[in-house]
Amino acid sequence: MKAILKKTPWLWTGLMFIVMAMMISACGSGNKASSGREAAVPTATDHAEEAAPAMRTVTDSTGRQVEIPSSPERVVYTDNTVGDILLLGIQPVGLVQGGLENAVYKEQIKDIPDVGWPISAEKLIGIQPDVIITSVTDGAQIEVMSKIAPVLVTNEWDPMAERIKRVGEWFGHEKEAEAFLSKHEEKVADMWKAMKADGTIQAGETASVFQHMLKANRLSVYTTSYLASFVYDKNGFKPTEAIQKLIEDPKGYGYVDISSEILPELAGDRIFIVYMDAEEGEAAKKMISEPIWRDLPAVKAGKVYFIDASLGVSTDPLVREKLVEVLPEILKQ
Repeated sequence: MKAILKKTPWLWTGLMFIVMAMMISACGSGNKASSGREAAVPTATDHAEEAAPAMRTVTDSTGRQVEIPSSPERVVYTDNTVGDILLLGIQPVGLVQGGLENAVYKEQIKDIPDVGWPISAEKLIGIQPDVIITSVTDGAQIEVMSKIAPVLVTNEWDPMAERIKRVGEWFGHEKEAEAFLSKHEEKVADMWKAMKADGTIQAGETASVFQHMLKANRLSVYTTSYLASFVYDKNGFKPTEAIQKLIEDPKGYGYVDISSEILPELAGDRIFIVYMDAEEGEAAKKMISEPIWRDLPAVKAGKVYFIDASLGVSTDPLVREKLVEVLPEILKQ
């Protein structure tokens, strides 16, 4: 399922590394060439005027110590939680556009150059970033990208607050990060409080989040990932006992593939079904008419909610802001 729910890093072949290294080398050689003239010899004044930018050392999500410019202006971001930097006023100069077609901020990023997936070294060279932020963890790939610009590894599976605080530290926006998180937490608490006050939900209700991947023919239950990490809240829904056991099992981190036979023990008072595209959404609506589904209390009570991937398959902070707005309306349908 992770291959569908997130951009899993591809293993590049040794040949690809050689090709990229050659490209990087060629780029460097090209910079030395002139139009039939000898390059001007830099003077002491030239060196003074072109002094290297101030640098600082930061720690990425893997614990690597990385030296980056103190005020980076050209940031390439290759993970799909782009809101982590957008909320701090950082507009990237390169993205992996695949998977962001339905992002809640798609209009803001639609014209940003795509660096491809697998990430294209040629495109990175053309963009000339000051910093590359990536979810790639393969050491060889990071080494290749590091020849172009300093590389910081992020991890979308880390808690949202942890990621945002880390980005705030990287870019000197600690106060802005703390302010956003404080305000967001307040909004979420107010949302749950309001829904209890108007009777939309009841205290102690349980919920389950499922996805039937149509093409792979797999049924999964979310445990700690994506939409589940939003609806399971101290002020909101609780996981069922069976799902809580999966959450506590290290092997069940994120999601667990299941058979439909165990649906009755996993299904909560409310059921959310996440779908990736229109075809999968239609298949999910037909699925709940099958015997094992239609006998579930939540289905009988009409408390099944279909959530598209732009809201259901993300821990992006700007997606969470959108969920605060729309979840009450979804539950009132």
